[in-house]
Amino acid sequence: MPLPYLVTILLYVLVALLVAADTALASLGLTGAFAALRWVRVHFITLGIISQAIFGLLPSLVATLSGQPRPHMRWSTWLSLNVGLVLLAAGFPGANQAMIFSGGTLIFTAVTLLFLQLWQARGGQTPASLKFYLTGLFYLLVGIIIGTGLWLNWSEYLYIKVPLEAHIHANSWGFMSLVFAGLLVDVIPMITGRPLGSKNAVAMVYWGMTLGAFGLVLGPWLGGSLPPTVAGLVLHLGATIGLLVLMIRALLAGGRLSGAGAWHLVSSYLWILAPVLVAPFIILGYLEGGPIESTAPQPLIYGWVLQFGIALIPFFARRTFLKEDPAPLGGCWGSLSAVTLGSAMVWISIFISPPLRGALYGIGFALYALALIHPLKELVQIASSAISKYEQA
Repeated sequence: MPLPYLVTILLYVLVALLVAADTALASLGLTGAFAALRWVRVHFITLGIISQAIFGLLPSLVATLSGQPRPHMRWSTWLSLNVGLVLLAAGFPGANQAMIFSGGTLIFTAVTLLFLQLWQARGGQTPASLKFYLTGLFYLLVGIIIGTGLWLNWSEYLYIKVPLEAHIHANSWGFMSLVFAGLLVDVIPMITGRPLGSKNAVAMVYWGMTLGAFGLVLGPWLGGSLPPTVAGLVLHLGATIGLLVLMIRALLAGGRLSGAGAWHLVSSYLWILAPVLVAPFIILGYLEGGPIESTAPQPLIYGWVLQFGIALIPFFARRTFLKEDPAPLGGCWGSLSAVTLGSAMVWISIFISPPLRGALYGIGFALYALALIHPLKELVQIASSAISKYEQA
């Protein structure tokens, strides 16, 4: 992972902490609400923290596992990604279409450049995880097109009936699910000394997630069509549970379930399963979909995506910059407790009457802010050591 990516990860972690704290204060009625904050905060986690890690990590990780020379830093990709994110964050509050279009185009360009770089690494020695990464990035490209079009009225021309849901599904069940699964395929052997699972088991996870994500994107694209949605839900849920079982088995066999970092990985998947398990009740009409669909992405992103990053980003940063091998997973029992309780509070707030809903929502985001303190401290220490070594060299 090149140093510029580590520095920007550190910056976005700090911003995410401040935004979570601001959300907590606003929900508790202590400050005014900031326009479009819901969109800004989830993108600082996904396109900010996580995408920085993915873009900085995947080229060198794939090259190392393939026995190829480590690639040089590509400034064009880094600049496209970060300038695009800044433009999106600035364009959301005022719904500035020019800024949103420019930001979306730049991020689309960055993803395309990363996709092509990884595509060139294909060959007989490439790791099994590469297909997860390439397919995940393809879904991200679809998600960017749909998401940018939300603000530019493209949905009518693309015949997308429920664009917001299709956008979330492409990014969550397509991009992040597949890339995270690929990372587990690569990381589990590093920390346990044994593979995540057999080739057949890993292949089943890949195809279940790939086809499941296709159905979950196609369903809302067609206006909530049940056949592709239900089929996609079943396939993706089965693949996710299978991945979770494989991960727990490997961590248990490797004696790694005694640490908070491993439990960050395991518990993160409880929060991706939560909306999937609730979805059938929405489809069948037992629960009102509106409140759940508007709020559930928050604990999904913070409980699953952020928690996954809390464990793995410091792990790879220590391996890269401090040359620690084996390196410990990130996180601590405090960050694990805070993010878990915070996600539970936000989920409970969905089903509570309005007077208490804001309080629970605010408490949840206050806990998210607390959960971000430890990874921020870890990354500051790693970045400080890395910069000191660079200056000495």
